[in-house]
This record gives sequence, C-alpha cells and structure tokens, in this order.
Amino acid sequence: MMKLKKTKKWTLYVLVFLLIISVASCFGVKSQIKQHTGENTELVDSSLFNPAASPIAITNVSVLSSDCTKMLDSLTVLIKDEKIIQVAKEVSIPNEYIIVDATGQYLIPGLVDTHAHLHRSKNDLLLYLANGVTHIANNSSESDNLLLTWREEAEKGALSPKIYIAAGGMSSKKGVIQKIKTLFGDSRKYNTSAQARRAVKKFKSQGYDAIKSYNPNREVYIALTNEAKKQNIPVIGHLPTDVSLEDLYSSGQSQLAHVEEIIKATIREFGGMWSDNSEEYLTFLKDNADQIAVKLKKNKIVVSSTLWIIESIPKQNFEIDNFLKTIKLEYQNPGQIEGSKLAKGWLPGNNSYENMDIKNSPEQIKDHKLFWKTYVEAIHIMTKALVKQGVTITAGTDSNTPGVVAGFSLHDELESLSKSGLTEDQVLYAATVAPSDWMHSNAGKIEIGRRADLVLLNKNPLGDIKNTRAINAVITKGKYLDRMTLDKILESIKLANNDSRKINIDKFIK
Repeated sequence: MMKLKKTKKWTLYVLVFLLIISVASCFGVKSQIKQHTGENTELVDSSLFNPAASPIAITNVSVLSSDCTKMLDSLTVLIKDEKIIQVAKEVSIPNEYIIVDATGQYLIPGLVDTHAHLHRSKNDLLLYLANGVTHIANNSSESDNLLLTWREEAEKGALSPKIYIAAGGMSSKKGVIQKIKTLFGDSRKYNTSAQARRAVKKFKSQGYDAIKSYNPNREVYIALTNEAKKQNIPVIGHLPTDVSLEDLYSSGQSQLAHVEEIIKATIREFGGMWSDNSEEYLTFLKDNADQIAVKLKKNKIVVSSTLWIIESIPKQNFEIDNFLKTIKLEYQNPGQIEGSKLAKGWLPGNNSYENMDIKNSPEQIKDHKLFWKTYVEAIHIMTKALVKQGVTITAGTDSNTPGVVAGFSLHDELESLSKSGLTEDQVLYAATVAPSDWMHSNAGKIEIGRRADLVLLNKNPLGDIKNTRAINAVITKGKYLDRMTLDKILESIKLANNDSRKINIDKFIK
C-alpha cells in the first residue's frame, strides 16, 4: 500500500512538472512570436501628430490627369469632409478653407501598395503614410482578427492608410509540426474541400475583403475558388505548386500576388530550370509569355508586381552587408530585423535569403548567381509581355519580408517597374488608378466626389518616376500632413526602434 501511495505521489509530481514545463514553453513561444512580429517594439503615439482636418484649398497646383498621362496646370483642388469637392482653374474659395499655395508643385493620387504585410506593430501604418502610401492590400491575416480592428479604427478616423485585408494565406499541410503551430494561432491549413468551403464562408462572414491562396493542394484550391465565387469574395495570392496555369485561367482568381508566380509555373512546365539550361528556359519563356499574358487579360486576372524583392534576392544572397546599407534599415521594426528563435530576421548570418551553405564553393556560387540572373531576367521578360498585352498590373512590394521596408519600398518598386519597360504614366497608373479600381476604392483619381487621398510632390513624376520620393505633403482621408509632420513621424519611428533594439545596426546606416 505504501509503495502504491509513493507511486501515485511521484506520478503527480511528474504531471505537475510537465504542466509547468508546458506552460513555460507556451509563454516562451508566444514571447518569441511577439518578438519577430514586432509587437515588443515601442509604439509611436500617433496623437502627437495633428494633421489639418479643416476644409483645404490647394491652389496653383499641377494635377495628374485621371489617365495619368499628363499634368493639368494651375488648378485649385478643394477638399472637405474627407472628399474632393472641386477641381478647376477658377474657384471661389470660402473663408473657412485653409489655403495651401502649391505653385511649382504636383498633385497625384495617394499611392497604393497591393502586396503588403502588416504584422503586430501599428508603427508600420505611420511609415506607409510618411511615404505617401494611403492604401494597402494586406496579403495575410492574423488569426485573432487584429487587422480587422485596425481597419475599423482607420475608417473611424485613426491616422492610417486605408486597409484591404485578405484572410489566410490558405495552404494544405499535415503532420505533428502543423498541429503544434495550430496551438499557437496558425490555423490556416486546409486539407479537404469541405474545410476550405467552411473557411471561405467564415472569412466572408467576419468581413474580410478577400481570401488569400498560399499553397493549398489542387482539390482545396478548386474548392476555395469555387466557394469564393458563390460567396462573392475575391481570391488573391499565389499559384499553388500543383495547380497549372490552365487551372488558374478558369478558376476565377482575381489577382496573382507576384509576377514571379507565372515564372514558377513556367519553370514547372519547362521541366525545371538550372544554371546549365538557363538559356533554353528563357527561350521557352519568350515563346510563351505573350500567350500567357493574353489569357490572363481574357480572364481579368490582375497581377501585383513585386519585382524589386526578386531583384534584391541575389544581393541578399551574396552581398548582404552592402545590401543592408542601401535600404532604410533604421525605420524597419527591430523585432523583424533581429528575428527570434522561431523565425529568421534580416541581418547577416540570420537572413532568410542569405545563402550560407555554398559560400565556400566557388562553383556553386557561380551556378547560383547564374540561376538568379536568369530568374530576374525572366521576371522582366514576363512583365514586358504583361504590359504589351494590356494585363492590369498593380504595384506591390511584399513589404516586411527581408529587405523590403514598409512605405519606402513602394518607391523602389516603382523604379523597378520603370526599368522593366513601363513608361512613367503606366507606373503611376499601376500605383494609383489600377489598384483603386481593382479594390473598388473611391480613391485613385483626382476627381470630384473621390476620397481625398493625395500626395503633393516637389518634382514632376512624369519626368522621372524617382520624383515620387520628393514628397511635400500627404493628404489621407482629407487630413493634411505637411513635410514637418511627416519628418516628425519618421523621426519618432526611428527613436522608438532605437529604444527597442537589441542588436546594434550602426554599421549599416549611412
């Protein structure tokens, strides 16, 4: 009897010990998630910034035409109650209006990033605005619906870009690791048609704007696109690895999240691309790119660009130290830069794109560089075909992935689009009109009745797309943020990041 009591006693001790370990592990994992999603970073108090919200008259300004092809000189734009109420040469300005003399300046619609990733720090919302990005399409969602709350706050007047939110991304994956992830909120894996259909209905009822396809199996992909049609909610995102381009054309998917998705699909069709058959692959792509673009156009599939991130990957592979000096690293959330025990960050030795395995093999380095050179060239070939065939391209960055700083990266993307063969007016259209039309937003053009999301520039972007960086002021939902306020926002974010930093990054800052 004594032996039995002792056994029960020790069993209880073991169970208590295991319970303590489990609880500690749970808190440890959640702490690491907070770290790499930026939640531990000090928050900037947006109430410190007081944008003018009274009726505003912008006078003597050159205004971008609705088709983005020309500047209309010496106009006055009246803004009241969050909307544009007048655009004309001769305007009678009521006494209550704040007058902004914009002589020698250029007014364009607010910029849109159609492939953004918000994590768990509101500082990013301010970072977008400081760079003239007044609307973002977030290509993933937190399982606790945090972003839906942020979207609601933005609509009620919080200082924020307008937020379009895709639920997901939806994938198919089984196994013990996935079950563990599910315990910590990653419940976005669907392995049957029934699960996919239930998820689409749930996300629709919760108020999401779209469903993101990440990498579901073919059965699940067909089910989710089919159910999304029934529920009248768009599907955006990736082309899964076992779904063909022909499947895509007939799926009803609204948007591809990257030009890269087409490249990956053609590489599969080609039978795989390596360094020793790269020229053959490029020939194959050139022979097929126009036909692919025609079918995308016919099926009204929009393509988000994300060119710059692909161009940056070879640099992050082999020149990470030099690469980090070329971006605005000081404004990026330090939690994401530093990563955690669960996720890599951006810094040397811990960067997702840095290729540590081959650095001591000159032959492998040579082959790898040739692969990426070919891959980047393929992206440009496909982009040119999309433009040639009139496919709707929207500017997107994949912000907050390694190297892609929120807000700043959209200007990098616009330059990449320009280098890929788009004219300045086509680039501006891809960053304003096209995404606003695709997301059914009442912005994107400087017209009466449109939402007052605007950017005032010191230089003409039709002369050089780099001039989108020359921001004098940003108007978001009728609120006027002048250059002094924008600088104050940026400085506040930089200070908050410095106060929250665990790893010194001075050697990467110019």
